[in-house]
Amino acid sequence: MSDLAAIARERAVLTVIADAVVQASVGKGLRVAVACPNSHLALVDHLAQALHARGRACRCLPMTPNPRDAVPPDRQATGSTIVVIASGPNTEVDRGTRRVNISVIADVQRDGELSHSESDEAYSWATGDSDIIIDYRNPDGPVIRYMAPYLAAQDQP
Repeated sequence: MSDLAAIARERAVLTVIADAVVQASVGKGLRVAVACPNSHLALVDHLAQALHARGRACRCLPMTPNPRDAVPPDRQATGSTIVVIASGPNTEVDRGTRRVNISVIADVQRDGELSHSESDEAYSWATGDSDIIIDYRNPDGPVIRYMAPYLAAQDQP
């Protein structure tokens, strides 16, 4: 697959995700946690840009572990990073914040061997499950493997 086709596919995936997240967070603060391999960190910036283009002024925050948001111990071993995209009011006690957890599955290079950064059962650091799973192992480019029903049901009142 050509690089341009892969970029176009990634942008299409991000468009679907950004549209769903923006609609699900109308009138609320937003906190999107993206757990991804270090080789795919540009995805977080592209998602923040897509959210910003839809009217959500966003900023990327460094992940600061706390007891409520525990990072799984295998994250450092797999070369994964968690980046938080925040928009609007965002405090630990703010009940008006829409929290969305995204896991990215990709092939990564480790010690000369290609391996998966996550298992097929992607894990979200905050709740133990993901609202969205993006899979980069597809030879035609990234695909959305899972989107939580509250995000996928955009046409319902």
